[in-house]
Amino acid sequence: MQDRELLEAKYTAPSGKEFVFLWGDKFSKKTELKTGVFTFPDRDGAHVQHQGGGPVTFSIVCIFNSDDHVKNANDFEAALLERGIAELQHPVYGIVKVIPTGGIERENDLINNINESRVTITFTETITDEPVNLEAVPSDEIISDFEEFSESAAVEFAENIVIENISEQLQITATLDTETDMLNENLSFLALNDPDFLTSISELKNNVKSLLNKVENLFILKLNIARLILNVMKKPSRMFINITEKIKGYSQLITQIIKQFKNDPFGINNIKNAFSSTRLILSGSAASVASGAALSIMQSAASGVPAGGAFYSGNGVMSRETAVAVAVQLKELLNEIKEFEDRKIENNNFIDSNAHSYLLLIQLVHKSIDFILNISFLLPMRRKIKLDRDRNFIELCAELYGSVDDYYLDKMIIENNLNIDDFEILPMGREMFYYA
Repeated sequence: MQDRELLEAKYTAPSGKEFVFLWGDKFSKKTELKTGVFTFPDRDGAHVQHQGGGPVTFSIVCIFNSDDHVKNANDFEAALLERGIAELQHPVYGIVKVIPTGGIERENDLINNINESRVTITFTETITDEPVNLEAVPSDEIISDFEEFSESAAVEFAENIVIENISEQLQITATLDTETDMLNENLSFLALNDPDFLTSISELKNNVKSLLNKVENLFILKLNIARLILNVMKKPSRMFINITEKIKGYSQLITQIIKQFKNDPFGINNIKNAFSSTRLILSGSAASVASGAALSIMQSAASGVPAGGAFYSGNGVMSRETAVAVAVQLKELLNEIKEFEDRKIENNNFIDSNAHSYLLLIQLVHKSIDFILNISFLLPMRRKIKLDRDRNFIELCAELYGSVDDYYLDKMIIENNLNIDDFEILPMGREMFYYA
């Protein structure tokens, strides 16, 4: 009775060709869970974030046992290599839209099953209803996560800065003023004299000076200072400029901020205040550059064209390798900040290590890294060839890109630093770069 309830096993290739087959005695279905596990040096256990279900896979042993079993298995293997979305009619789990993943395993037992060919394959269910909007959905998530982190970090800064006497007042004012100069020094070249950036720097300096005055609500003033600091750091990260330069600017800022904190100031409150202001800028830098890089790469990948400087890295178009390198650099920046925090907390055990904003920072940076790595598969791979003979520039462009449109010609010129003499002849032995 149960056998009659099973569906016929059938695979319909993207080309429309159908294959009916028998199956082995076991079926396997696997659903991955999208979870993030975060651990912290100051507490046991882990914080686990659940983000729903991931890929659903079906592993099947497909059996062909007719007189033409070898040919049928060969044709089936060829169909599995077709690009596009296929349809699997699974005997137990019904009809699903799939794409073959992993490897194809072929087995022919010439002793026990001489008239049988077995093909083992894993099918992965794919989304078919609407194309994923790489720019909209992830952008909304990253922007929202950044804003949540920023508000949490600003509140923690306002709560942790303690000013009980004029000495502490002068100390934190001098620290914040120095750090503001570092922000301007390391990020102004990214802002390209943007008037909003310069206005924010000026407003921040005025608010820092206000700490020397008696104000009715000191908490609100500290909150505004923190928000201004985070806003100053956010602005260059969202501008459509060279991503490599973005990473460089924020990396230099993080290094300089850490170096200026070599010697802890005298007094427990001064140490707490210095650590709070430094933590704010370090975490704000990592959050800004990670979210800004992810948003820029997503925007470029979603549009499919090199829109402005954000799609460019170095001298040419951003490649898959460059995007991966950006993700690695973001991870290294996060580790550098983590090592600084761990070292300071270990040396000064009175510093509060339970920062909610730190958890939000880790989530934001890792989410940005995940998006960059996923999107990197949509970016072209950078290839290098060595010319085996003298070549004409336009002829080579047509061979490598299949087109001599201005877009591809410009791409070759930029990527290979070509000058006017190269347009006539490219000599044998020259190394040329292109994107595949």
